[in-house]
Amino acid sequence: MIELNGIYKLKLIRNIKCNDTSDYQVIGFSEKDTVICKKLNGEDAGILYLFMKDFLIDPEKPDDIYSNLIVERG
Repeated sequence: MIELNGIYKLKLIRNIKCNDTSDYQVIGFSEKDTVICKKLNGEDAGILYLFMKDFLIDPEKPDDIYSNLIVERG
């Protein structure tokens, strides 16, 4: 379960190379499925982000590391 003040990593998108291994701390909720996060490390630490809860790796499902987002390239 995604919780306030919890620290999470982002899920990966299949077939897209991504090197974002940053930690994000949940600092608030906006609507039922959206979280406001603060990036904790990297050159842009402290910047706020808005994510759907489904894009964060839930500690109760540590093997669920891929987003169900499908990206099509044209």
